[in-house]
Amino acid sequence: MKKIIIFTSDSTRHKAFRIFISNQKKVDVLRTYSERKQKKNENNNPGLLNHFKKRNAYEKVFFNKIIKKFKDRSNNKFCNKGYVSTKRCLKEVLDLNPDLIVVYGSSILKGKILNIFKKKILNVHLGLSPYYRGSGTNVFPFVNNEPEFAGVTFMYINKEIDAGEVIHQFRSELDKDDNIHKIGNKMIIRMFSCYSKLIVGLDKIERKKQIKSKINHYYKRKDFDQNKLNILNKNFKKNFLKNYLIKKKFRDKKVKIIQQSWL
Repeated sequence: MKKIIIFTSDSTRHKAFRIFISNQKKVDVLRTYSERKQKKNENNNPGLLNHFKKRNAYEKVFFNKIIKKFKDRSNNKFCNKGYVSTKRCLKEVLDLNPDLIVVYGSSILKGKILNIFKKKILNVHLGLSPYYRGSGTNVFPFVNNEPEFAGVTFMYINKEIDAGEVIHQFRSELDKDDNIHKIGNKMIIRMFSCYSKLIVGLDKIERKKQIKSKINHYYKRKDFDQNKLNILNKNFKKNFLKNYLIKKKFRDKKVKIIQQSWL
């Protein structure tokens, strides 16, 4: 039985994650810390607002099924953003003495906890590192017409953003009729299952040679503006996924990923 603590956020997908993980065999969730999102009025652009409204609607369709299906055994505690890096939280974590800390969507982890729990903090990055880092890492590959760079990366956490030692990766499962919201949610649901297997199989994780690449995009939240949204929508209208899927094996082969043989 793996005793774990979860650091996450409070969106529908994060709630579904903690509930799903807490119902897995051989996993005991000692406590979950769900950081409350700070509401930001970053812009009033109608196009962007509609885009994120659609994303939230799709998210509820995908993840409310999980929330309704399972009992919440996650021992959840809501907290303010940044709480997981405080001395108070560290004391609580030390008292609980977990085998592993599991991170998905919380604020950037800082402080002594990184050294105390070195190699015992797993994080999931929704994107393929080192190729796409920062924000929107499974959106910009579709803006740039590079679907082969969309996927999920599991890693150990270190002091750098999305730059820890990579453990396992997988690419997006795409269908020619997908839209950006379907792609993202399908990927996250697959991530839930893969994450649970990594938690239970922690002792089987094999160290892998890390990927070095000249391709290293780094995006901030503000980089996704109306112009990028227009390009994204145009790509999907042109049915660019169909063209990618025809050459998928060839294009994927050029983008190396790290994988555990037993997953």
